[in-house]
Amino acid sequence: MNSTQCELNLGIQADYKKFWFTVPGAIVGKGRPRFTTQGRFVRAYTPKKTRDYEQKIAMYYRKATSYKSNKALRVKIFAYREVPKSTTKKLKNCLLDKTFFCTVKPDIDNIIKVVLDALNDVAYYDDIQVCQLVIMREYAENECLKVCIEEIGERKPN
Repeated sequence: MNSTQCELNLGIQADYKKFWFTVPGAIVGKGRPRFTTQGRFVRAYTPKKTRDYEQKIAMYYRKATSYKSNKALRVKIFAYREVPKSTTKKLKNCLLDKTFFCTVKPDIDNIIKVVLDALNDVAYYDDIQVCQLVIMREYAENECLKVCIEEIGERKPN
């Protein structure tokens, strides 16, 4: 199965919105928090590389739309990793034909975290709204991240 065959259309109503956007370039996973001390206090912060990539994701979402959802959501993430330049033509063809799976860094859970954190308070009010998640990591000619955000239902009133 390839990414174009992965379709989940359960629970979609005509008035619910759906947005696709693409983030070109190298994919950066969520980095571990860093810690610093100031006197007797410890301060945690997100590494600069992660922060910059989260801002890039948010920027490409804002280019696609300015809509901010308050509904229950399904997020689909397709991480396309570029085949390394040093790969032989035979192996490259095998990788692009999906003979071998993409098992390279960043870890798939760190891709999820960086995307959901980047879209927090941008595409939705809080990532607690994400009820369903689809993620795939594959090799491709050009490295990029494709994200789809779909409204799938109403949230329970607080």
